[in-house]
Amino acid sequence: MAVHSDILARLYQRHYPGALLYALSLCRNRPLAEDLVQEAFIRAYLDLPDDIPSFPYWLMRVLRNLLIDHHRRQKFQSDGEVPEQWDTETPEDSLLRREDIRALYRGINALEVGDRELLSLFYFAQLPLGEIARLLNVSAAAAKTRLYRARQRLAQRMKEDHYEF
Repeated sequence: MAVHSDILARLYQRHYPGALLYALSLCRNRPLAEDLVQEAFIRAYLDLPDDIPSFPYWLMRVLRNLLIDHHRRQKFQSDGEVPEQWDTETPEDSLLRREDIRALYRGINALEVGDRELLSLFYFAQLPLGEIARLLNVSAAAAKTRLYRARQRLAQRMKEDHYEF
């Protein structure tokens, strides 16, 4: 059992920051994001299929499904629309210390959910484009095109905020 807990601890240390940033980019609620990431790690580790190409891919897939399930529960409980953003005050400043990274993170957060998800998976979770395509159930070419367009929208947003790299 100690071997399994050591493996899980190493996976957690390595992939937690990217998973947390991905969850934060979609739900914008740090306590919720932390809870979902923790649950995703446990589920991903315990239910890891033999044919999965990588643990980070599987983790993000499990986390994405948990976020979708949470949205559905919120919608069911409220009998209304799921809000696009739940909590606009996230503590990203404590996670991201350098000003250029904070500006980039703010720019990403200002984008639509699909763009935030794609950019977070690519840059924060550091998943390869092929795995992102599989996770989002699109072709590699479509993922590449969507990533390109999301980058363009991000660059435009950063320019509108008078911030250029």
